[in-house]
Parts: sequence; C-alpha cells; structure tokens
Amino acid sequence: MPKVKIPRKSTSVDMTAMCDVSFLLLTFFILTSKFKPTEPVAIDLPNSRSEITVTDAIKISVDKNGKAYINYPSAAFRLHALAKMGEIYKDKYPYLVNLTDKQKAVFGQVETFGCDARALPDLLTKKPDEVSKITTGIPMDSADNQLGDWIMAGRYADVDLNHPSARTAIRIAIKGDKTTDVKAVQQVIKTLTERDIHTFNLITTLAGASKREAAPEN
Repeated sequence: MPKVKIPRKSTSVDMTAMCDVSFLLLTFFILTSKFKPTEPVAIDLPNSRSEITVTDAIKISVDKNGKAYINYPSAAFRLHALAKMGEIYKDKYPYLVNLTDKQKAVFGQVETFGCDARALPDLLTKKPDEVSKITTGIPMDSADNQLGDWIMAGRYADVDLNHPSARTAIRIAIKGDKTTDVKAVQQVIKTLTERDIHTFNLITTLAGASKREAAPEN
C-alpha cells in the first residue's frame, strides 16, 4: 500500500509586531535612563577584601592632593543640609542664608562639591557641571574646619528627613585615594571624632573586582 504523502507547507511568522514592541521598549529605557555623572575628582581606591557595600551615606572623598569633597545621598538631602548650614551656623555663614531659589536649585544638582563656603554664592550662579569642576577642596584645618560643619549639617538633615523619631544616624564613609598623604585622611577622621562621630566606613575597591566598592567599617 503506497504511503500517504502529507503536503509540506511553509510556515511564516510575522515578526513586525514583536520588532515594534522591542524598539518601543528600547526607546523607553534610553529616554528614561539616568547616567552616572562624572565625578569632579578621580579617586584611585586601595584594595580590600570586605564585601560591605555603601549606598545611602554621607561620603567624604580625599583626592591625591589631600583635598576634601563631600557627597550627600540625594538632591532633597543636599537642599536640606544647605538650609541647616544657614540655620545652625548663620553667624559663621551669613552669606548662605539669603541664597536665591535658582542658586539653591543649582546646589541641589551638584552631587559632589569641594570649595570654600565663602565662594559658594558666586559659584551657584553657574551651571551645576561648572560648579562640580571647582576642585579647591573644603577647608578642614583647625582654624576653619568647614568640612565638619557640612558633616553635621548633613546629620541634622538626615534626622529631619529620615529619622525624626529615632536616634539612628546616617552612615559616614571616607573615600581616600591610595596615593594621598595619610595625614589628610587622618585630619578627616579627627574632624569626625571631634564631633563625637566614632563609627564610619573606609571605601575601597574589592580585591579582584576593580570596579566594585567595599567598605570595611572602622
């Protein structure tokens, strides 16, 4: 008995709809993505084997020249810390009290800054990326320790924003360049201890993973 031959039919799948959806999703992610801004100072981190990651923290960077910079977690946090500087230290920084809304908006967009507070009102008339490029460093010597004031303003801002009814304090992290003078990092630590801050982290690069940050706690 002869075999029954089943006619072969070519199958075709219309991929137009799937391609449209794929390109729509790709366009959506491209338009909504926020790229990490370039840091104003390059910090070459030392290695560590700790796997503790630091995210929500007040970060203090010390570059290879021993200059200090500060980074707050968010724009709202930065604006609140700026307000605290004008409120708590108004006698020391009266020029920070009467900043315009435009100047405050610029400050909110500057993720990492390092300059003398006296120069801040003039700098905030520029664009945020131009302010970030000013790398004079925040004074932290015994005669004029502005870094300590910014740290405390950040801690007061954290209490108002995140922990109004608790004694939990925001994490403090130091990110020092591996080639910097150790005395500069020691000065940052001294600034913290003088303000009764004895728990903090040192941000390093995890050994074997050069782009990952680890933070052994002190």
